[in-house]
Amino acid sequence: MNENSAYVLPKDKRVKEISEKPIENVSDYISKIKEYMESRKGENYSYVYRGEPQIYTTSCRANIFRRGVMDGNPFFEKSLFDAMRQNRLTGEKRYLDNAIDAQHGEFPSRLLDVSYNCLTALYFAVTPYYRKDVDSLDHEDGMVFVFFIDEIFSPSAENTNANYDAIINRDRQWHRDKIIFEKNHKFIDHTKLNNRIVAQQGAFILFQGNDAADLPAWMTYGIRIPKEAKPLIRKELKEFFGIHTGSIYPEIVNLVDEISNKSRKLNTEKFCCGNELKYAVRMLEKELDYYFDYILDNRKDLDTDGILVYVENMINSYRIGLLDFTQNLEEAIQKNYLTEEELNTIVNRYNQLILEFSKELNQHGVHKFSGSQLLISMERTKDNERKSDESQENRKL
Repeated sequence: MNENSAYVLPKDKRVKEISEKPIENVSDYISKIKEYMESRKGENYSYVYRGEPQIYTTSCRANIFRRGVMDGNPFFEKSLFDAMRQNRLTGEKRYLDNAIDAQHGEFPSRLLDVSYNCLTALYFAVTPYYRKDVDSLDHEDGMVFVFFIDEIFSPSAENTNANYDAIINRDRQWHRDKIIFEKNHKFIDHTKLNNRIVAQQGAFILFQGNDAADLPAWMTYGIRIPKEAKPLIRKELKEFFGIHTGSIYPEIVNLVDEISNKSRKLNTEKFCCGNELKYAVRMLEKELDYYFDYILDNRKDLDTDGILVYVENMINSYRIGLLDFTQNLEEAIQKNYLTEEELNTIVNRYNQLILEFSKELNQHGVHKFSGSQLLISMERTKDNERKSDESQENRKL
């Protein structure tokens, strides 16, 4: 579990005016989605959805981290994909394509299923896994999660596949076992690799690293589906929308505008250490923007000290990840995966974000944020390197 999970955040700051009337049918659900999207009007997001038929303590988490299969076996996924190829369970040559086949073949996966169709997500929120009786979870509430996506990775792009190959092969030292990259949740656009993805209008969120970092609060919002409403919603989805097998196959001509719009958000940056660190700092910026607005909008009803501790812990997790690189800068330079100039730029941007966050809080009367303790000094790193060099010279003498 994330170290910050002990502090439970109230509902999203942007939906405090939205009606809290319980969902009773499909119409109520669509109204709730529409109302929520209106509250974020003007923000350049794409929306995707995920339904879960009960409320899990590990909701919105890729199943490979819930099954414990990687414990003590860092090459589990590589062995799995090799076995799938050997048994002709996948005919694809790329690891990411193997992972997509594995995901829908019910194998453990670090890909989290999402859908572009909010009604498909609703179906999964009121319907258990197909091998169970359709009403077997009607005694528990379900959930639909809305995700706000502002950056898209193509499943056929070189950067996306290089990233996934690095995860599976564990052959890039700058990437392997680095906790900061667990922050880099990446939205991988849908592919027509198999019929199930097409039917569900599916896409994925990639979880990196050896442990599952929680999806950030700015990215998600949950809608509870009461257990009493499940039977009626299933009936309406089937009768009004034909959603029970999800057989929806859009024509190519209808995809032109959609693909054109996505292309504007498509991330085409080369997969390398510097770009991954910059990506992580962009994630930090979004988290700070979210919590700044959240604190100001809710401070009358909020435990300000508690949320500030939560935010400081969140920032410190980024700081620890960056320190891993600043303290090993000489090695990074020798192995040619990061330059001092690149790292300086990244650290300076990190420090700038912390200082701006602290300054803006102070301007609005919030003074207990310990921002100065979370800054990173590159000078200190250089001093440590000089001391290390001097120590080595002394040993030679």
